[in-house]
Amino acid sequence: MTRGRIIGAVVVAAIVGIALLFGLSVEPAFAFGWAALAGVLVLCAQLGVPDDPRSDAPHVPDSPERRGTAVSRMAWSLNPRTGAAGELITRRVRGILSHRLRRLGLDTDDSQHSATIDEVVGSGLWSRLVEPGTNRNDIERALDAIDRLSPSKEKQ
Repeated sequence: MTRGRIIGAVVVAAIVGIALLFGLSVEPAFAFGWAALAGVLVLCAQLGVPDDPRSDAPHVPDSPERRGTAVSRMAWSLNPRTGAAGELITRRVRGILSHRLRRLGLDTDDSQHSATIDEVVGSGLWSRLVEPGTNRNDIERALDAIDRLSPSKEKQ
């Protein structure tokens, strides 16, 4: 606050107070209260609102170098002490396995294909991935099944 702005607020408060007290014949306590409010409003109107600190922040595009963060989040989804697998990694592995099974014409949502799915990926593995309580061994078995269903070029 500069001295000029404060003096301006005091002048506005004095003018409002005198106008209410003598011009409208209001009680002195009310005139003083409204004058003080007018002065505070003038001071508040002169305050500068700071800019949003994010307005000049650089934009960081998604790039192949930043994809490691998804892998690290999935790694943190595994609990090394209990062996429990979190929903993030279970959902990702389940999605990839479902995609590979669809390539073979097997629908994971169709109950008629459940016996065939168990033969292809392993007994009870798909039900372990869908139900709560998936553990690290289930994830490893599912990753092995994914590799078997679509081997990479190096393995061929």
